[in-house]
Amino acid sequence: NHKWSQKAMRDTFYLSNIAPQNPHLNQNAWNNLEKYSRSLARNNKNVYVCTGPLFLPRMEADGKMYVKYQVIGKNNVAVPTHFFKVLILEKESGEIELRSYVMPNSPVDEKIPLERFLVPIESIERASGLLFVPNILKRTSNLKAITAGSK
Repeated sequence: NHKWSQKAMRDTFYLSNIAPQNPHLNQNAWNNLEKYSRSLARNNKNVYVCTGPLFLPRMEADGKMYVKYQVIGKNNVAVPTHFFKVLILEKESGEIELRSYVMPNSPVDEKIPLERFLVPIESIERASGLLFVPNILKRTSNLKAITAGSK
C-alpha cells in the first residue's frame, strides 16, 4: 500500500517490520482482514492501522497458564502465537471508530467471519504493552469501539 514512493515500498521490507506468520493464515484469513482494512479507506476520512505480534498464554495440561512459542532459524527468531490489527477509522462526521482484531498464528478457516476475531482493545493493550485509547481520547471524546456482536 505504499506505491506512492519507492522508498516507502523498500521500508516495508526491514526485518524490524517482519514477523514469521503461518503461510495458511497469511494467504487466507489474514489476507481477508488486510483486504477489508484497505477497503475501509474508501468510505472514511482517514484510516490508521497498527499491526503487530502477540505472545499470548495458554493453559497447559497442569492447569497453569504458560507463554509458549516456537523459535526458528540459527538466531532463534521468536514466532508469535497471535497477531493483532487495530483499525482507527476517522469518519467524515468526526466520529472515531475503533476495531481491534486478534488472530492465532495458525491455519484459520477463511470462511470464518472477521467479526469473530474482534476483541476488546484493552486485551490488545494489555498483551502488547501499547496504549491506543488514551492517545485517541486526547484528540476526541467521540469514540465508538466496535466489538463482536455490535453494529
